[in-house]
Amino acid sequence: MRKNARTKGLGFILITGRADREIVDTGRRLGMNNFIKKPFTPPELKACIEAVVGRL
Repeated sequence: MRKNARTKGLGFILITGRADREIVDTGRRLGMNNFIKKPFTPPELKACIEAVVGRL
């Protein structure tokens, strides 16, 4: 996604069931903007999205 001119500016949120260091580090290397671990609540998801795109 980050290498493509059309998609390099898109927000990238990693949703995972395992937020161990290896997964988070891989997401960072791939250019993620934020991550959230399942299960999550609607307010947690909103906060995660707002951290990437600003207040909703």
